[in-house]
Amino acid sequence: MKIQVTKSDVIWNYIGIIVSLGSNFILIPFLIAFLDTDMYGLWNVFISLGAISNLFDFGFNSIFSRNVAYCWSGVNELKKEDVVISEKNSKTNYKLMKQVIKTCQIIYSIISSVAFMMLALFGSIYILSISSYLNNNIIILVAWILYALGIFFNLLYGYFDSFLRGIGKIGAVNKIRTFTKIVQMVMTVILLYCGLGIISASIAYIISGLIFRFTCKRIFYQYSNIGEKMQNEPNPTKKEIYNTFTIVWHNAWKEGVVSLSNYISNQATTLLCASFLTLTEVGKYSLAVQLTSAVGQISTALFASYQPSFQEAYTHRNFDYIRKYLSFSMTIYILLFFLGITGIVIVVIPILQYVRPNAIVDIVVLFEIAFYQFILKYRDCYSWYLAGTNRLYYTKSFVFSSIFCLCLSLILLKFYNLGIFGLVIAQLISQLIFNAWYWPIVVDRELKLDFLSKIKCFVMVCREYLNVIFISKGNE
Repeated sequence: MKIQVTKSDVIWNYIGIIVSLGSNFILIPFLIAFLDTDMYGLWNVFISLGAISNLFDFGFNSIFSRNVAYCWSGVNELKKEDVVISEKNSKTNYKLMKQVIKTCQIIYSIISSVAFMMLALFGSIYILSISSYLNNNIIILVAWILYALGIFFNLLYGYFDSFLRGIGKIGAVNKIRTFTKIVQMVMTVILLYCGLGIISASIAYIISGLIFRFTCKRIFYQYSNIGEKMQNEPNPTKKEIYNTFTIVWHNAWKEGVVSLSNYISNQATTLLCASFLTLTEVGKYSLAVQLTSAVGQISTALFASYQPSFQEAYTHRNFDYIRKYLSFSMTIYILLFFLGITGIVIVVIPILQYVRPNAIVDIVVLFEIAFYQFILKYRDCYSWYLAGTNRLYYTKSFVFSSIFCLCLSLILLKFYNLGIFGLVIAQLISQLIFNAWYWPIVVDRELKLDFLSKIKCFVMVCREYLNVIFISKGNE
């Protein structure tokens, strides 16, 4: 079936991301007000450790999303590299989809169990070691174990939102995300007022995650009677499941290595902060990272909306469509990122400083991290396109840059005592030496894009959107 990105999908993708990030922004003043600076810094360490769940996922989430998209587009078989060309009007391959889903469920039951045991054991040891001077060991440990349980459930059922994205239901995913984020935000605030401290955020995280996953599951199986149609197909044999696993594993381990590289290049720096700097400094650094990362996520929302349709278009080798909408979404990314950073400086920072005057944000560090986030997300968009076409050429270079980033960060922190500034410099250098410019060039050459052609495509799509708006108004 054809995956069509509608105006509603794009709008709901923005709403979902804005509400998701907006809820985080709204929660920051409450967390700062109800938690002291050390506890707030510790919560950011929770978040960074929680990001390790992406490592346990080992790339399977995006791999299964892509393979569901291929099945939905009518491919007759899955390949380790690249994508089999399918007919333009081919029907969904429900037998192959059932194989993919059954394989996915087995893999995630193992992944989630291992992740919880690792986080509960080694995560607890790390958390207690960096917070030993706070004299709140029981409260901190309870909060961490609850947070780890939330990670367990998110991994155990986390593939259903990727299935929805695979069939192009971007709008549905973001409607659910919007609702559950509001639930999480309201619950956190209420529990903070009830005096539960850092435990409040952990409880709200678990409950909202469960609501999100189970709702995604229900909608996926109900959409176009997918559940019923798959029931009519024979259960996959052990051999078919094994063959499917070998196909997805070929690129999943590469995705996993890339996830590890991204974690080291981004989230691991917060853990380095906690090892070399005070928790108060961790809070300041993490705040700047959260603000700029939020802008990056909002700015890439349009590209993410088009990703399933890029995958479907590639199965038919419809490069004209990819060329046009990739150019449009990347131009929007650049515009929104700079507008977003301006909004942070003018609006967000003054509000945070009003809530807590000593919550100082270093503007120079903010701009440095913003520049890093900009080139990181720019690079990510082009790597997402390559990954969506089942070609993970960039794995080795991502690994090298992350190792280089980690080593340089340690050197600048330990031997030169550069603090937060050293972390940012290490991140920037590690990306600028290769990844930030090479992979965009690779994709642009494949699609025969240059600066002028991108602008032309951007203008062309803008006109299409304006025509749709004027036509709909005229019909009214």
